Amino acid sequence: MIDGGTASVYVSDMDRAVAFYTDAVGLKLRTRVGTTWAEIDAGKGLIIGLHPASPDTVTPGTRGAINVELKVTEPMEDVIAALTARGVAFNGPILEYQAVRIASFSDPDGNTILLGQQLIS
Repeated sequence: MIDGGTASVYVSDMDRAVAFYTDAVGLKLRTRVGTTWAEIDAGKGLIIGLHPASPDTVTPGTRGAINVELKVTEPMEDVIAALTARGVAFNGPILEYQAVRIASFSDPDGNTILLGQQLIS
């Protein structure tokens, strides 16, 4: 139902962020979708997702600017139904984007956890 995931970071400048993680830190760029998304392979299964901040997101460098996104391997509705049956309360409807569907819930401390259903491979 869940297999792997991504630690996502909201960034103010995608080109600068990709250059930092690849050139300065020395990690490998795994995927880049223009200026809307990049995946940095940090090794041993850790993927750092870079996502541009917008007026609808948190400000880079502030609380909530880094989050955990778990990759779902079944249809999002099925995963939500299974987790809801286990007592997980979701924060709203599924958000639909070109390459991914996102649903969110909070852990007991109020930290937001995202579920991501990848629509492109």
